[in-house]
Amino acid sequence: MNDDIHDLSALCPPPDEPIPLNASTRSHPEVAIPPDHQALNRLYGVGCFDEFLWIYGCGAANRNLDIGERSREMQNILRGKEVADLRAHLEPYGVGPEDLVQWGTTDNGDALMWIPAGDPEQWDSILISAGQLFFATSSKSSAGVLLDLLTGTLRINFFPEDFPSGTPEFSENPYA
Repeated sequence: MNDDIHDLSALCPPPDEPIPLNASTRSHPEVAIPPDHQALNRLYGVGCFDEFLWIYGCGAANRNLDIGERSREMQNILRGKEVADLRAHLEPYGVGPEDLVQWGTTDNGDALMWIPAGDPEQWDSILISAGQLFFATSSKSSAGVLLDLLTGTLRINFFPEDFPSGTPEFSENPYA
């Protein structure tokens, strides 16, 4: 277990028995999943951190939490958008907005995505506001971004001021 996942699990305990993902139910060979996110999914499954941040997995029973399904949908949205600032930001990576891989979302519709340039173990993350007007990049993948967001180390100006809470929790379905 890498340090970010270890520290995240100490801050926000995972479920005793996460709902397993079944990658064979939906095949997305075009979507690479970084090893730290695979480990994150094995530990937590898919669900919601702090009643705000949702993480996806490949083969999630709920299509709304499936990386391949959500990535294709977001890629189609971004493909048709001007988003000149975002395109310029991604240019040094050699990718466009339509290449990004979505690994999570917020209750406000903000996208948490990887910039798929180079080795998946080294992919940076980009957080894009729901209106695609604002974004922030982190040199960390999903587990590191989640840890930094939940500890307040990473503050995103388009996230609510009351996030994170003082005692973040994980839930597979916080609204059940």
